[in-house]
Amino acid sequence: MGIELSIVLFLNFQFQLKYICPLFLKSFLRCMKTIRASLRAILFVVYTTYHVLLVLIPAIFNGKNLRHALQIRQLLVNRLLKMLGVVVDKQGEIPTEPCMYVSNHRSYLDPIVLMKDAQVLPVAKAEMEKWPIIGPTTKLTGVVFVKRESKSSRAATLDAMRDTLKAGFSVLIYPEGTTHLLPTTIDFRAGAFNMAAKEGFNVVPVAIDFESLSDAWVGDELFVPHFMRCFGKKRTNVKIRYGQPLRSDDIDFLVRSTKQWIDENMLAIRQAFDAEKLENPI
Repeated sequence: MGIELSIVLFLNFQFQLKYICPLFLKSFLRCMKTIRASLRAILFVVYTTYHVLLVLIPAIFNGKNLRHALQIRQLLVNRLLKMLGVVVDKQGEIPTEPCMYVSNHRSYLDPIVLMKDAQVLPVAKAEMEKWPIIGPTTKLTGVVFVKRESKSSRAATLDAMRDTLKAGFSVLIYPEGTTHLLPTTIDFRAGAFNMAAKEGFNVVPVAIDFESLSDAWVGDELFVPHFMRCFGKKRTNVKIRYGQPLRSDDIDFLVRSTKQWIDENMLAIRQAFDAEKLENPI
């Protein structure tokens, strides 16, 4: 009887070890990710509100100072990325002269990663202006909003970009016009390149990608579910590469050369991530 009881207890222990424990562990890890993402969301709001006040209060008494606002935003971005567990691997140099950064597009995190290194005014879709926290923050610290479906809005955006560059500030555009998961870029819209070619502005190609493509924000996924899923993880690995400035009065050359550089470096980044996985499989 004692032997039979021991066997039953042993089999029951094996069953729990094989089936129940993994389920418990999986539920525990899912809970921890939710807690981590929730705490980060709260800190995101707190950090952002504090830094917005650092810009807003002086602006009330002394008027808006874009240079000061960009400096505060860069400080905010560096703190946010560290708090969110975003680890950025950067290659290439940041130009000292005003330029038009041109990048591929994976997620709303793309411009934040770039603003870690450079003080830029991103060109963003007009809908972002209505986003809680993010909309007012970007508007206060420097952004150019565009309604892509409106021809007059696109023309006004090009004028704003031209004025911004002539005033000594850099701009950031995503000529694909949308996010996606393809290994290289889709067709570029040439309007900004036309402006850069006519005015003689430098164009700096930028390639960015995530170690896990599940971190990309594509399709109709809502912001909050994506934030909770992406930042519930302990860390998010990102690689960003900056190319040499390009300048030409030939629009086709600027578009072709920029796109080719970005495509080549997107593929190189993916190869680098794959190589790192082989070296560190765990």
